[in-house]
Amino acid sequence: MFGLLNKRWVRSFIFGKIGLIILAIIFTVFARGTWGVYEKARFAKENREQSEQNLRELEERERALEEELVRLNTSRGLEEEIRHKFDVGRDGEQLVVLVDAPEPEVVTDVREPNVWERMVRFFGFDE
Repeated sequence: MFGLLNKRWVRSFIFGKIGLIILAIIFTVFARGTWGVYEKARFAKENREQSEQNLRELEERERALEEELVRLNTSRGLEEEIRHKFDVGRDGEQLVVLVDAPEPEVVTDVREPNVWERMVRFFGFDE
């Protein structure tokens, strides 16, 4: 008899309101833990994608610098870079400078308009 009452008490406890509340609390704790792991995994994935993008950019920059180094190791490339950086030339070279023609000055009429010109301007018949 004691065993039967004990089984009923256990069943009523597990399947009753208190048991469901305890199960809901346990579920919430596990769900929060799972959500935290999900957030960390998503953050790690975003960081990995950003790091891979940075790596690709750095590799591209490395290739460009290596090409520039190969170009500068030639005498022609070195001469071009010196001419570009320091604006110099060899002995005997001449420089041609092209200058734009100056713009003509605009002359404005500063005299006072007479009566007739003021009337024409008032009625809107001027140019």
